[in-house]
Amino acid sequence: MKLCETKKLHYGKYLYKLAIVNSCSYFFRTEFQPDGKLKYARQRLDAVHRNSSTNTTEWGIEVPHTHNSKFVETIPMSHFWDAIEIYRHLLKEKEYKIRCEHTHLIIYSNNRKSMIELGNKLKQPYTEFWEPNPETIQTLLSEENIIISNKPPVYQYKVTLGNKKGSASLAKWIESNTNLASMGERALGYCKDESYVYGYYFHVRDEKTLLLIQMMVGDNIQRVDKFVYIEQ
Repeated sequence: MKLCETKKLHYGKYLYKLAIVNSCSYFFRTEFQPDGKLKYARQRLDAVHRNSSTNTTEWGIEVPHTHNSKFVETIPMSHFWDAIEIYRHLLKEKEYKIRCEHTHLIIYSNNRKSMIELGNKLKQPYTEFWEPNPETIQTLLSEENIIISNKPPVYQYKVTLGNKKGSASLAKWIESNTNLASMGERALGYCKDESYVYGYYFHVRDEKTLLLIQMMVGDNIQRVDKFVYIEQ
């Protein structure tokens, strides 16, 4: 597995993240499992298994598309076996979060041992495991919205914008006060055009500046994260 460092809690809660490339990832989408018991995942895996004896090619197992029976999708055999391992493993887990992005299945958890065990079972080599430096765990868990920095930060806060339109006056103020705040060119452009800016962010030097920013656009701030320097 490729190892990466968790420098902020995932979804404000989870220390560990396992990212897996698998064509069956959508089988595990949370919205398809209303009872939380992975029944949809089991149904799809059973459907793939039924086709494995008659519709297997050199590329994998061909199964009818879930929304259009005129089309088929091909599931690589290694992905199918990995999906079975994932299904069996998650059945035993009590607290985790699933996110699906096309062929990427991302599992968040606070159970390091469990995530390592699952990752080591998989045949698919394109897997990432995210975990914090052991010395930063208590800091991450001590308060919400912390981002660990490996060097003294120039800016103390990261401000993520909400789902309203950008503020041209905010963009103008940041451009005139580069010693107090910094925003990327794309985010600045959206603010100037007063387009929607959901998910875009900028950095603020200190708490005094943050209070000023909150007065300017407080109704369109989704999240404020604080950088904490820990020498490693």
